[in-house]
Amino acid sequence: MLNTELRPLGAGELLDRAVTIFVRHFIPIVVVLAVAVVPLIAFEAFVSPRSGHMFSDMGRVLSSAGNGPASRAAAQALEGDSPAVGLTALLVLASVCVRLLAWSAIVTVVSNAYAGASITLAQAYGVGLRRWPQQLLIAVVFGVLGFIAAIPLLILYVILIFAVIALAALHVTPVAVVVGVIGGLIVIGGFVGLGSWIFMTYQLAAVAVVTETRNAIDAIGYGLRRGAAKGMRRRTIVGGLVIFLLSEGGALPIIGIAAVATMLTHIDALYFAILGAGSVLLEGLIAAFVVVYAIDVRVRREGIDIVAEPPPAVA
Repeated sequence: MLNTELRPLGAGELLDRAVTIFVRHFIPIVVVLAVAVVPLIAFEAFVSPRSGHMFSDMGRVLSSAGNGPASRAAAQALEGDSPAVGLTALLVLASVCVRLLAWSAIVTVVSNAYAGASITLAQAYGVGLRRWPQQLLIAVVFGVLGFIAAIPLLILYVILIFAVIALAALHVTPVAVVVGVIGGLIVIGGFVGLGSWIFMTYQLAAVAVVTETRNAIDAIGYGLRRGAAKGMRRRTIVGGLVIFLLSEGGALPIIGIAAVATMLTHIDALYFAILGAGSVLLEGLIAAFVVVYAIDVRVRREGIDIVAEPPPAVA
């Protein structure tokens, strides 16, 4: 008889559980993320203080495009607001380092909350510090895997371009259009599917190295095996798409609201305040979804009793 208790949860159910955890444990989740996000936002404000004026600055450049002197002046003003290359590189490096640290910390908080336990801020970041090298290795490995996996699609894309050019040269324009549209959709679909799968298997590994093992290689193996298991490939792609829609669908309104508020008030700090608050809330919800998804994959697909599992060790 089918055990309905171990059926995989649907995307809506996963999101519902993630929202529930996020709401019930709002303060610890927000505090853990704020510790990482706020300094990064403050650093960004120092490096590029006029980020909130990007839309209005671009609008000035576009509106003065027909006027040579005015266009050059607007472009020079925009270039003058650009941060130095060194500071920008430092900001990117700091963001990568801090976010890898914060990811282990937030996974620790959310996974303990899902198991009915609690954890302090110091304990969460203690795990983050100890797992930072493993998280870096996992990120590098999946970055390389993603690049290698994308090579066949890039080759297909180049072949498609040459095919369309050749058909156009032979004056069979309708055929060239059909081949270009269908081939383009196939290539785009391939990139979306592959990207979602790689991203979600990376997330499974990044969660596993916190909740299941301290060995990064073992965690990578868990992520790849679970993402490629029978019946899990499509589910993994859907999970990656859900996270992408959550992140992009949430980030664009936050940036838009922050930019409009800055444009109306002329207060540069307001842009970074709204961006920081929105980023903390959005990343907290995404982290909750990823952890719930990873635990669901482990529990439902591998028959592990979540109630019998102790919360992740913080030692």
